[in-house]
Amino acid sequence: MQLRIGIFAFNSITKNKKHDNNTYMAGRRGKKAKFKKFFISMLKWVSAIVPVCAFIYILYYYKQFDFLKEKPVVQSKTEVISQADSLSSVSSQNKDKLIGKIKILENEWHSVGGIAIHSMVIENNSPTTVKNIEVEFKYLSDTQAVITSKIVTIKTPLPSRKATKVSGISVGYVNNSVVGCDTKVVNAVI
Repeated sequence: MQLRIGIFAFNSITKNKKHDNNTYMAGRRGKKAKFKKFFISMLKWVSAIVPVCAFIYILYYYKQFDFLKEKPVVQSKTEVISQADSLSSVSSQNKDKLIGKIKILENEWHSVGGIAIHSMVIENNSPTTVKNIEVEFKYLSDTQAVITSKIVTIKTPLPSRKATKVSGISVGYVNNSVVGCDTKVVNAVI
């Protein structure tokens, strides 16, 4: 019994000394706690940084950093290959006379899946054959207001002083509210 009392007394004395005196050395248990605390915080930082670095490396490996490079300026050069346009061979007054002599006699059209298909009879009263013409199509609503306007090049040769039927002209998508169409010859190529 005395032995037990002596150990108890020794423990109580050492505990009191630790609380009274702050200059004691940390035990093994305190070192482990500090190491765990440091290791856990370091593991958090590493687990946050490594995926970001891996993602950046993958972008670099697959060359996905193109958006950082300066884009070259696109330069375009226009060359005239042939002078087949009527503007070069015909003066502006003669061009207006030529366009005045080309008339659209009939214009039948229908919509197939929203795409306008035209069948036309075009009369060429000029003394020369016309290679192709540009026709402006104005699509009208119930109130005769223009909904949309499109210009299409018809590449069918039109013999002089004859009427030619041209069918299967696709103008493109047209709104369902269109009820009529006006046509006008805009340009002609001799």
